[in-house]
Amino acid sequence: MFSKLPASLLAFVLLGDFSCALRLNFEARRIPAERRGLYRRGSLSGSSPLDDSADLQYTTNITVGGVSFDVMIDTGSSDLWVAGSVSSASDTGKAATISYASGGATGPVKLGSVDFAGYTVPKQAFIEVPPDDAHPAGQGLIGLGPSVGSVIYDEFDAADEGNTVLDSIFIQNTATPNFITFALGRLNDPTDFFTGDFTVGEILTNFTDVSNQPKLPVTNVAISNQGNQHFQVLLDANGFIGPDGNAIPVTSEVSSTSNRKQATVVVDTGFSLPQVPRQVSVAKAIYGSFQDAELVNDPSIGQIWTLPCTQEVNITLKFGGKAYPVHPLDAAIDPSTFNLDARQTPGGKKACLGLFQPVSFDTGKNPTYDIIFGMAFLRNVYTLINFGDFIADSTNKADPYIQFLSITDPAEAHSDFVKVRLNGIDNQPSVLSHTGSTDNDNDSSSSPSKKTYIIIGAAVLGAIVLLLIGAFIFKRSRSKQRGVYRPLHLPAPGAGQPQMYQQQPLYGGANPPVYNADRPYDPPQEHVPYHNPWEGRRH
Repeated sequence: MFSKLPASLLAFVLLGDFSCALRLNFEARRIPAERRGLYRRGSLSGSSPLDDSADLQYTTNITVGGVSFDVMIDTGSSDLWVAGSVSSASDTGKAATISYASGGATGPVKLGSVDFAGYTVPKQAFIEVPPDDAHPAGQGLIGLGPSVGSVIYDEFDAADEGNTVLDSIFIQNTATPNFITFALGRLNDPTDFFTGDFTVGEILTNFTDVSNQPKLPVTNVAISNQGNQHFQVLLDANGFIGPDGNAIPVTSEVSSTSNRKQATVVVDTGFSLPQVPRQVSVAKAIYGSFQDAELVNDPSIGQIWTLPCTQEVNITLKFGGKAYPVHPLDAAIDPSTFNLDARQTPGGKKACLGLFQPVSFDTGKNPTYDIIFGMAFLRNVYTLINFGDFIADSTNKADPYIQFLSITDPAEAHSDFVKVRLNGIDNQPSVLSHTGSTDNDNDSSSSPSKKTYIIIGAAVLGAIVLLLIGAFIFKRSRSKQRGVYRPLHLPAPGAGQPQMYQQQPLYGGANPPVYNADRPYDPPQEHVPYHNPWEGRRH
C-alpha cells in the first residue's frame, strides 16, 4: 500500500527546441508496515496472485483531469489507476478490477486528460478507485508494461480507446523515440545522492553508453497467455555468479524457451525483493554458506534468508555477455527498511535480510518466467526499454528490447559497504568472493604451510629486487644516455594502472545529471508512426 506521507513533488520537464524527449525526476519512499504487500497487481502467471513486500516506492507526479496524483512507476504492470474523484472525466460505462494478494484496485473506467512527463493525452483511459485506507486519496500507480497485459486494454474494442499511457504518447508524438529509461536511487548510499530519474525518449547524459550495450530481445509468451506478457529477457547461461565466484546452475521452467540453460527474467520496477528459483536453491547458493546464515519464515514477507549485517555478499549477473555486479547493500538489507522488527542471527549478531528471495508464490504449472528482478537489481543498472517500432518503407517491425548499463563499481560498492555496515573498518576477507567456510579449522590447520610459503616468497622477491637494483646501477655506470628516473614502486606510463571505471557514479556523487535541453541525446533512428508491437496478438 502507499504511505499516507506526502511525497515531495520532484517532477520537472526540460524540452529541447528540436526534440520531444522528456525526462522527469521521481522519489523513493518507505511503506509503513501495515501497508506492505497490497500494491501488487495480479499474478504474473495468470493463476496465482503475487505479494511483494516493498521497501520503497519510486513515485512521480501526474495530473488527471486537472487533479494531481502521486503515482508509483511500475514496469511490471500496464494500467493507470488513481484513488480519488476526477469530476471532469467521462464515464465509459465499464469497470475494471486489478487483483492483489491482499485486496485489489477496483473502479469505473473513465476517460480524462492525463499530463505525464511533459506530455498531454487528451482522452486517456484509467481506473478511478474510491479512496479508503488501502488506497489513500491522491495516490495511484502508472503501469508502463506492454498493453496486452492491461486490464483496461482488454475492455475496449476500438484500436486506441484502451491504450496504455505510453502507447498513447508514442502514437500521438511521432517525433518521440519509442523508449523509456530509468535509474533508481539507493537508500543510505554514502556516495550517491538518493533519488531517481525516468525519461521518455531521452538518454541521460551521464549514461549515453547504454545505447552501445547488448540489445536483449523481449521474449514473447504464447498467444493463449498474452495477458501475462511482460518485459522479460534471457539471463546468460551460467550467468548467475555467486559470492564464491562460481556460476549458480539455473534451469528454466518456461516450456517455450529457446534454451533451458537461460532463465527468463522479468524486469519490474514495482518489485523490491528479486524472486529467484526455489527448485534449484539459488538463494541458498547465495547466502547458505555464510556463517550464521539461516532460512526463516517471516510472517510479513515469507521465506527468506537472514545473515549477519556485517557480512558482505557479492554477486554478479550476466546478460548478453556483459557482467552486472550487484552492490552488497542491495544483496542484504536491514529489516528496519521494511519497518520490520530487529532480529538476531543464531550467533547473536544483528541480522539482515537476504534480498534475493526464494520465489514466494505459486508460479503455476506452466510459468512464463523464472526470475523477477526488481528494485534490488535495477538499482545497479541504467535501464533502457525500447517498445519497438515500424521500419520506414517496410512491412517489417522492430521488436522490443532492453539494454542494461552497469552503474555499480565493485571497488566503490565495497567502500560503501564498509562505511555503512562496518563503521568504516574494513575487516572483510575478500572484496570479490567468499570462501564458504563456516569455521576457522581450515585457516588454523594450514597456517604453518602458509607461513612457509610467505617466507620463501619474500626471500625470492628480495633477491629479485637486489638483482634489479644491481642491473640498474650497472647500466647507469655504462651508459651516457639521459633518461627520466622512474621510482621502482610506480608503474610506467600506460602500464600497471588499475582499469578506470568507465561509467560516472550515479548522479555524479551529489546531484542528478543536468540535462542539456539544447543538445539532447537521441539514438539514431527513423521517427515514423508508432505501431504497438503486440497489436497483432490482441484478441
